[in-house]
This record gives sequence, C-alpha cells and structure tokens, in this order.
Amino acid sequence: MSERQFAVLVNADTDSVGPAANGLEYAIDLDDSGYHVEVYFDGSATQWPPLLEEKPEHPVNKYYEEIQERNLLQGVCGYCADAFGVADENEELGVELLGGREDHGPHVGELVDEGFELITV
Repeated sequence: MSERQFAVLVNADTDSVGPAANGLEYAIDLDDSGYHVEVYFDGSATQWPPLLEEKPEHPVNKYYEEIQERNLLQGVCGYCADAFGVADENEELGVELLGGREDHGPHVGELVDEGFELITV
C-alpha cells in the first residue's frame, strides 16, 4: 500500500455529468491502485447525493454507489449544501455536512497538512 493520499474534490454541478463521473472514477481507480482516497462534494456539487438518490438510473449513480460501498465519501461542504438548499436532504441520506451549515468544509489546508494531494474536478 502506498503512503500517498488523494482528496478528490468534486465541484462539477449536476449539469456537468462527464466531469462528475470522471472525478468519481479517478477516486475508484486510485483506490484500486492501493492509494488512500477521500471524496468530497463542494459548491454546487453538493446537489449530487440528493439527485442521485432521486434518480437511481442516472449515469453518475454507478460511480457514486461504488464510492459509497468503498467508504470513500467523506461528506459535502455544509455551507454550500445549505446555500444550494440541499443540506437537509444530504443529512437525511447520512452524508456528513462538513463545517456545519455556517462554515466551509473540507478545510483543504488541513488536508494538505495531513499529506493529501488534491484533485479538483
């Protein structure tokens, strides 16, 4: 197992199917390669978990389900989820609101301090 760690920060909105799917695929591939990987949804991407719950046939859903099965999803930015009106839905799905509703999360400086390389899509 490699000591390198990656944080995949998904910022792609729900109209950006390709970038969102690619970001989740990157996380799966890195995990398959033995790296420690964590996935975060930020900005308008905080809308993905509720959308995918509502539309299980969505093409991004197979990647989303895979990152959940692998326990790669760490949460969504709570501030952004609240701003986009999806904080309650994420909580109901068991997705952690990082930073609560009044602060942004994850704190990327802390991730870097912990040795994570950031991938943003």
